[in-house]
Amino acid sequence: MKANRENRGQFIVIAIMLMAIMIVSIGALMNTAITYYKHEPWEEYSALVGDIEINTREIAELSLAGYSNLAKDNTILATNMIQWQNDLTKIYPGSGIVLASSGYSMTGQSSPNPQAYATFTLTINSIGLKGYKFSVNPSLSLTFDPPSSTAYNLTVTVRSESGEPVAGLDASNFKINSAAPTLVSPYYETNTLVYKILYHGTSPATVEVWDQRGIRAVGSY
Repeated sequence: MKANRENRGQFIVIAIMLMAIMIVSIGALMNTAITYYKHEPWEEYSALVGDIEINTREIAELSLAGYSNLAKDNTILATNMIQWQNDLTKIYPGSGIVLASSGYSMTGQSSPNPQAYATFTLTINSIGLKGYKFSVNPSLSLTFDPPSSTAYNLTVTVRSESGEPVAGLDASNFKINSAAPTLVSPYYETNTLVYKILYHGTSPATVEVWDQRGIRAVGSY
C-alpha cells in the first residue's frame, strides 16, 4: 500500500510539472502572438500613413507655391494630387493603397492670403486600414500694422496655416514695389513676431513675401 501511495504521489507530481510546462509554453506562445499582432501592424501603420501624409502635404505646398508665383489656373493642385494618387500604387506595390479625395480648392494668385485645401480618405488593405481621413491646408498670410517707428516704412506680420508667425525671414524674402527693401528687421511686439521694413520708393507700397516653402503672398499698404 505504501508503494502504491508513493507511486500515486510521484504521478501527481509529474502531472503537475507537465501541466506547469504546458502553461508556461502556451503563455509564451500567446505573448508572442499578442506582441506581434499588437505592435507590428501599428508600427507599419504609423510609418506608412505618416509617409503618405507628409508627402501629400509637400505636394500641396509645392502646388500652392507654383500657383502663387506663376500665372497658372488653380487646377494645378488637382492635377498634382491625381498624379500622386496614381503614383502611390507604384511606390508601394502590393500594399493595396487607395488615396481618394473629396475635393480640392486653391486661392491666392496675387493675394495676401494664398491657400490650398484638400481632404482625403486613405485605405491600405495590407494592414487592414479603411476609411482613414485627413486633410492638408497650406497657406500664408500677410497683414500690415501701423509702423511704430519713423525709422521704418512698414510693419508686417507673416503667418502660416498654423496661425503662428513665420520666423527666419530677411530682406531676401521680401520685395517692395518689385524692388528689394533696404532693411528688414524682426521684432517682437506684444509677444508677436513682426517684420519692420525700410524701403526707398513711392507709397502706397505693394509688398511681396515668400516663405521657406516658396509660397508667395502679395498685399498693398
